[in-house]
Amino acid sequence: MKARVLAFGVPVALTLLMILAPLTATSSRAQMGQPLDQLAGDDFDTAFLQQMTMHHAMAVEMAKPAVANATHQEAKDLAQSIIDAQTKEITQMRGWAKDWYELDIPDPVAMMGQSQSMAGMNHSGMGSGMGMPMQGGMPMGQMGNMSAMNDMSMMASLWQLPPQRLEVVFLSQMVPHHQSALDAAKLVPDRAAHQELKDLAKSITESQSAEIDKMNGWLASWYGL
Repeated sequence: MKARVLAFGVPVALTLLMILAPLTATSSRAQMGQPLDQLAGDDFDTAFLQQMTMHHAMAVEMAKPAVANATHQEAKDLAQSIIDAQTKEITQMRGWAKDWYELDIPDPVAMMGQSQSMAGMNHSGMGSGMGMPMQGGMPMGQMGNMSAMNDMSMMASLWQLPPQRLEVVFLSQMVPHHQSALDAAKLVPDRAAHQELKDLAKSITESQSAEIDKMNGWLASWYGL
């Protein structure tokens, strides 16, 4: 699945970042929603760090109900590995933003939990009947505040799904979510200022490509999709 580049894959992220915890650098707010393929050097690095931390946080939130309730142990194990790896990378990227640019990126996983409370949703409450939790490949910034809150409500509603349905939704939506990260990572070698970011992009490409293959295989063998 080819995603369009790129202020990548997290329509809710820019809205949440602006509403809940504005960044300390005034120029960063514009970069947050700017397509990465229009940036280079330090501007690219700053935007990539902000966008990818939010993108990772979405994956973490999607994976949590799968760890708890997915049908197959393989899917639970993958979801846990996504949480572990991407939480570690969020911490790493927030540290780089501070060290390189004196930029404080708020903890996006904590922000996601706060936004679900703002939307009147929690893991045990008011889920709406849902088909898909989010639009994994939609460029950021194309949806308004109400749609952003709807996306966050739908993410919370993953907890309401029966295990088999949850598993199908999780796998089918994590594939395009990963793909949007791969599309962003492809830009890094030619545009990033820091070697550390290039090394991270290589790691993301390798690990998430393998996970896409694994998830597509499970969807085919378990569900005929």
